[in-house]
Amino acid sequence: MPILWVKTLLQHAAIIAAGLLIGWIYDGPVWGLLAALAVLLGWHISHLYLLERWLGTGDPGPMASGSGPWSQVLARIGAVKERGRRNRRAWMQLVKEIRASTKALPDGGVMLTGDLKIVRCNKAARQMLGLKKKRDRDVRIDNLIRHPEFVAYLESGSTKESVEIPAPGGGDRWLSCRLVPYGMDQKLLLVRDITGSVIMERMRRDFVANASHELRSPLTVITGYLDAMAEDESLPEAWRAPVADMNEQSARMGALIRDLLTLSKLESSESCSRENRVKLGAILAAARRDALLEPQGPRRIELEIGSTADILGEETEIQSIVNNLVTNAVRYTPAEGSVTIGWRTDKKGGYLSVADTGIGIPADEIPRLTERFYRADAGRARQKGGTGLGLAIVKHALKHHDAELEIHSDVGAGSEFVCRFPADRLAVS
Repeated sequence: MPILWVKTLLQHAAIIAAGLLIGWIYDGPVWGLLAALAVLLGWHISHLYLLERWLGTGDPGPMASGSGPWSQVLARIGAVKERGRRNRRAWMQLVKEIRASTKALPDGGVMLTGDLKIVRCNKAARQMLGLKKKRDRDVRIDNLIRHPEFVAYLESGSTKESVEIPAPGGGDRWLSCRLVPYGMDQKLLLVRDITGSVIMERMRRDFVANASHELRSPLTVITGYLDAMAEDESLPEAWRAPVADMNEQSARMGALIRDLLTLSKLESSESCSRENRVKLGAILAAARRDALLEPQGPRRIELEIGSTADILGEETEIQSIVNNLVTNAVRYTPAEGSVTIGWRTDKKGGYLSVADTGIGIPADEIPRLTERFYRADAGRARQKGGTGLGLAIVKHALKHHDAELEIHSDVGAGSEFVCRFPADRLAVS
């Protein structure tokens, strides 16, 4: 036990003993004991009162030094208060630095509650989204930014993807917005100006479209001459193989140009209308017939139609989706394998699937399959005549129909491509 507390106990025992002695002298030891205890209690109560006033007002007053055990208690309380003041100054400095850093960030940040009400936003966010620091506090973010895609993104609750929207202030500015959860049921909206990227993407699409259009005419002339040379009986035998190779490569280039033009058209247009009813069953049957005509394709191509529902959209785009998926499945499936084309619906929507028992796709390559010119097996795709644009076309055509593409695959066990159409894109007889 510390020496201070030994002294304190001895002092209290001495006071109690003195009270008993004085009471005994006056023939009342009990009253003497009570008087001694009353003195000790009053002394402690007075110190507690002064301590409470010190903690409430910050003025130590008579408590500055204290006496007995209170001296150590007061010293420790003073040390705690001083440490608290230092910590508070450090935290205030940290908060100032954080605020200064968020003001310097080129990207916007909006702190939101669980129900999407604005708590705080930095300067960049106020400039890009047109927010006001005081006026918009405690206002739901979707009441201020009402772009349909942004509202749908918030309702989806997705935290893995972002949404691109035009800036609320108008003009030709584009923003990328992403919602990130943090803290206790809070969310952070990150906003980035992607105007430069959007402009570059438009320039790329325009260049590809214009170059494809310009290449189509001279390629048609070249192909015509090559066809004439191949049919010319007087052509020397030594030239027949080179002309056949040139014909094959010109046909491949023609397919590439057609795919580029199709992709450019899909990228530059918005969601298609729901006025046209596309007979999906007939398209699937035609795709199966065409696939069976491939000389090196699998001999088993099955059709599983589990619904009579059709799709509301553009027939040419639906045909492109089906043909590209079936062609890919046939291209990567050996003759002894099989391809299954399926269509089914439920309350959530429709599911167009193309499954094969081909070579499969490594898991790390699946996210890149819909990129332009990306091939999981580039050598085999070139041998089979692929352009590397088929799945990119499928992705954008599905986007026009508010649909999504899911890819499931195991190396050596085959792949399955599933197109998920929303319920409002279905036409039921």
